[in-house]
Amino acid sequence: MLDLIPFLLSRLGMLALLAFLLSQWRTSRHVFKTSTSRSRRLALLSIFVVSGILMNYAGVAVSSNQMIDPLLGLAVTDDQLLIDTRLTIIVTSGLLGGPFVGGLTGLLVGFHRFLLGSMGAETGWFIAVAAGTLSGLYSRRWRLKDKYTLLQPIALVMSMVILDLGLAILLADDPSELIVIASQAVFPMLFANTIGIIVFIVILRTQLRFEKELFVRESARSSRLLAVIRPLRKEGMTADVACQIGTTILEETKIDRVVLLGPAKVLVDIEAGETPVYGGRFQPNVQRWIEEAVPLQVEDRTTNQILSFHPLQMDGDKAGIVCYFPSHLFDDTIEQTTEQLVQLFARELVTYREEQLEKRSLPKMKPFLHPNYLRGIVDEIHQTADPGTPVKQQLGSLLQLLTAARWVEDHPLRDEITTLKAYLALEGTRRRQNQLTHADITIDLDVETAIEETLIMPFLLTKLVDNALRHAFSKVGRRSQINVRAFRQENDLVLEVSDNGVGIGPDVKRRLEEDALTETSTLFLLRRTLDIKYGKVATCTIHSRLNQGTRVVLTLPLPVVEEG
Repeated sequence: MLDLIPFLLSRLGMLALLAFLLSQWRTSRHVFKTSTSRSRRLALLSIFVVSGILMNYAGVAVSSNQMIDPLLGLAVTDDQLLIDTRLTIIVTSGLLGGPFVGGLTGLLVGFHRFLLGSMGAETGWFIAVAAGTLSGLYSRRWRLKDKYTLLQPIALVMSMVILDLGLAILLADDPSELIVIASQAVFPMLFANTIGIIVFIVILRTQLRFEKELFVRESARSSRLLAVIRPLRKEGMTADVACQIGTTILEETKIDRVVLLGPAKVLVDIEAGETPVYGGRFQPNVQRWIEEAVPLQVEDRTTNQILSFHPLQMDGDKAGIVCYFPSHLFDDTIEQTTEQLVQLFARELVTYREEQLEKRSLPKMKPFLHPNYLRGIVDEIHQTADPGTPVKQQLGSLLQLLTAARWVEDHPLRDEITTLKAYLALEGTRRRQNQLTHADITIDLDVETAIEETLIMPFLLTKLVDNALRHAFSKVGRRSQINVRAFRQENDLVLEVSDNGVGIGPDVKRRLEEDALTETSTLFLLRRTLDIKYGKVATCTIHSRLNQGTRVVLTLPLPVVEEG
């Protein structure tokens, strides 16, 4: 029955469309890489259940004397075997969503197959549940250890197809008739389901690889921008430094024109393809923007551009940056990128001013090895390292940490996650090379997209994860795990770090309750810092049981958005 194959392959178009849509959906890509919230899993569950039911309906009904390609599967009878590609959907649901999504998808899709009838409907229900649950249990290892290989999922779906037909034959009232049909249908089923699982995984893997390449390009752009603003550390925002910054912004973004405004005059006005203009007086509206120090956007209908103003502080005085965007290219992504660049400049200017004030108030010998010198050395070595090598990745992580170490003001949660990943990359390398430490620790990140730009204290999450790595896992050999979550809860930002380690001992618990000012460990200092910065509107709650893990929950107030 090789003529079954064209019918089954025609269904793969539906599978390819579903895989493409999932690859474009940020929630599914997030689940594909890490654990995630229950609401997102339920959304994935709904998609896979509906898709599996459609695969049931689109199956081919085969009997000993005829083959039916039904519309919506309504022609299936008890003396026919339903050949379909539902197992591809079920196995994929487990790989993406874990045992909960996979098992429940198998249960519901298998139950629908049971209601449709046909030979082996009962065993098909059992196999569907087993396929979803097994693929879900294997999903974590498949992502972290096996690196999304194709061989294991193919072997799993082929085993389920054979087991499905085998159990149906064993439990059939008339095995001889089913053996004849199954012998002719087994190869088309294996072929179609194998192609289906390959199509699904290849499409999703391609999207993940694209995102990784995009992250590498963004990291390289950030390195170039950091290199350009490095003169700020010695000279401040002079006209020449402003020209370098403006030129790089034009090269790295879709901005048409950049004007850097000092406290008293225009430092430089740079337009793409034109000679930079130094000096000049403020326009009346620009002077008002600087005085008000409020970010804003204005549409210039005569030039068909979006003008975006971002306030800054230079030497303690008000200043700013004005960017001109083509209106047809302007979107939230461009605006967020620009805002991130401006915040980066602002941090450098604040740090420069603090260093100048410190030099004036407390003259002292310069350190022989300044952190900026070390960072410059690491940056130069990083740029010459071979792309894609472990050394390149390790130097990139070290460069990120050296950059973050200078942050003194609140920064976006997205930057904190980048810093945390850099820290974990270096810490993972150290633990693998040091046999005295426990290296087998799984760390899952689950951050809601909507709060990535929320400002938080530097190293807030990184310190909590570091604290768990240092104290939670004293027993080598157990399955160690740290979960990091960040989500919005009404008007609060909730940051949660949990582990399944040894827990907090009675003595430390007692001291946490007493909160003695002499204590200097991470959790004590963190609670005091939050109290000083936020007062009673922020909380730090610690849940811990001996040998059952610890969960630290930080609740921080979100900035209030005024309605216009």
